[in-house]
Amino acid sequence: MPLRLGMLGMWHTHADGIVRQVAEHPKEFTLVGFYERDAQVVAERRKQWGPRLGNLRIVDKPEQLFEQQLDGVVVEGRVNENLRLARLALEQGKPIMLEKPAGDNLEDYRRLVDQAQRKHLHIQMIYLFRYMSAVQELLQRARKNEFGRVYHFRARLPKDLGSYKRFVEELAPYKGGMFFEMAGHVIDMMVAILGTPRQITPFLAHHHREGPAHYIDNGVAVFGYPNAWAIIEIPALEVAPHSRRLEVFGTEGALVIPHLGSGHLANKNVQPVEIYRAGQGDWQTIQLPARTLQISDLREFAAVVTGKKRPEFSMEHDLAVQETLLRASGMLPAKK
Repeated sequence: MPLRLGMLGMWHTHADGIVRQVAEHPKEFTLVGFYERDAQVVAERRKQWGPRLGNLRIVDKPEQLFEQQLDGVVVEGRVNENLRLARLALEQGKPIMLEKPAGDNLEDYRRLVDQAQRKHLHIQMIYLFRYMSAVQELLQRARKNEFGRVYHFRARLPKDLGSYKRFVEELAPYKGGMFFEMAGHVIDMMVAILGTPRQITPFLAHHHREGPAHYIDNGVAVFGYPNAWAIIEIPALEVAPHSRRLEVFGTEGALVIPHLGSGHLANKNVQPVEIYRAGQGDWQTIQLPARTLQISDLREFAAVVTGKKRPEFSMEHDLAVQETLLRASGMLPAKK
């Protein structure tokens, strides 16, 4: 029997990928109802998703969604509204897939995690890069300690200049601008490998010739660890293709993902990963088949909520990622 899901909020870009994968895997998942406060978004999604799912059941109030039999809820609204929507689901005893980032208020997110733990309910963050082939290769090798003591982590995750005006409007509520929007993807990996940083020093700026001057369109943050530095770069000014990159260097080896790609847009059929092990003559390149994204998020969620496995990423991990993101985005006092 497929896992029965409801969706609170239909606005987020990633929601379309979730719907696409549910539609393509009807034996595993079904979406039984939706809620979205914005009538224009509802109209657009009806037109976009109707051909895939048939007649969409869209309710007028979020509470009406829980009149349906649900195994879990996907929260895909605006970032500054998602924690409130997620809380409604928890109050109804439903586990949650929560779109990234986890809101813009750390204490509200802490309370959400506390509530989920008290109720023994699962919250899974939707960080799409987690399940890319190259990232899975990186994390598996890191867990086996193949890199020795990691002393350097660097990630570059630019956004294209052609999307600039759209994001100026979408990110207006958030002081951290594009850094807040994108950095969580790679902070997620950094924390998985190195843990929570002791020191965070952000450099956040507006570097485009166009305004508004307060919009952060070029951000860099340096993270201090007892035995490592990590550097994350998030420009919103990119014109060069295939320029998302991730590097990990340790005392026993290194791994570079030269073309990290995109979490939900078109990706190449293979992902190259460059690997070096201490004592080898040179770097080796392996070509990994690209994984279909978002179906992995859904399958992870299904396996956890049905008791078949433990979460690959704990709620404590996700809380550390969110706090680190907010501090690096200038939305909480930075650690010194």
